Amino acid sequence: MLVGAALGVVTATDTSAAFAAAWSIVATQSIVATPSVVATPSVVATPSVVSSLLVVATPLVGVGAVLVGYVSLLEASSLSDDGLVAAVDSATAWLPSGGRQLGHSTRVLFDRQSDTVLAVALAAPLTRVLAVEFGLGVIVAAAVVGLAADQLLPTHAAAVYCGTFVGMASPALFPALETVTAAGLVAGVVFVAAQGVFDGFGGKLGTTAFVGCAAVALLTGAGGGTGTLPSPETVGAFVVVGTVAAVATYWHAVRLDRGAVEASALVGLVAELLLPAVAADGPALAAVTFCASFAGMVSPTRLPCERSVALAGGLCGLLVAATSPVFVGAGGKLGTIAFTSCLLVRGLLTLDPVVRSLPVAVPTDGLGTPHDR
Repeated sequence: MLVGAALGVVTATDTSAAFAAAWSIVATQSIVATPSVVATPSVVATPSVVSSLLVVATPLVGVGAVLVGYVSLLEASSLSDDGLVAAVDSATAWLPSGGRQLGHSTRVLFDRQSDTVLAVALAAPLTRVLAVEFGLGVIVAAAVVGLAADQLLPTHAAAVYCGTFVGMASPALFPALETVTAAGLVAGVVFVAAQGVFDGFGGKLGTTAFVGCAAVALLTGAGGGTGTLPSPETVGAFVVVGTVAAVATYWHAVRLDRGAVEASALVGLVAELLLPAVAADGPALAAVTFCASFAGMVSPTRLPCERSVALAGGLCGLLVAATSPVFVGAGGKLGTIAFTSCLLVRGLLTLDPVVRSLPVAVPTDGLGTPHDR
């Protein structure tokens, strides 16, 4: 329970902090757009508009943070005794309680899953090279590497796909290939340590990549760019595109039984190849599509029907818009948004009135879901 409470507090705090940072930037200073991975159409926010948005957004963010924290607590509490001990051991294996113990933990971790860690670490610079040096762009590069891994290395496809999200980090954040590789290595360690926790939630791979990028950025003092809030019309398009992308990914992965990595990579690849050619906001819409495809990777035990996945996809569109000014160019940002969206929807489905009033299937993961409909 203590582990669950800690996860809940940390997750809720991070969610609130991200939104607070985004709105504080808009409210206190003019935002100057710098080159970033994805350009987002901007809108000038007047003080009155910002104040109105804050009034509406603040309670919603608070409720959302509570739901995310609650699901985190339920997830930790649902682990068996052996699973809880394993999770705690993995999470604390790297704490320096002595050089010998640290060295032993390192050897044990790499002896058991060194190939998994390396799969994440090597996919990061490979994606960077394809995206920047070969000019494919980050979405196409990540999708191509993910599809190749799904066909050639199916047992390591998830690890490789996680590494591609690290490789999507902007050159403004990590100019050197060595830094990208270091972030991939950290993400690989986190990938292994987090096995068995939050499995089946869409966006977990991207969140893992985001942790790796954030850790290396803090150590190196790297900083990304800034962005602007999109116009209301663009936000509406984000929501529609996110909804469709999440459902399409879920349908391909679950109904066609093709697997989550293939489904997400295909949806992202098609979006990046088509949308920039047919829409003025095409690059931004493609980014939202890719983000929502991560939500569509969710397991049916977590979100068991297209309606709940559609809600998560729509939330992805809203959250991409709301966080546009912050974490620009950070690898794994889109996945973290998808992860948060899935947790929010899963949290809603723990509420009896919601489950009874909405025409959605009941999840089967047992996380506080009312079953007596």
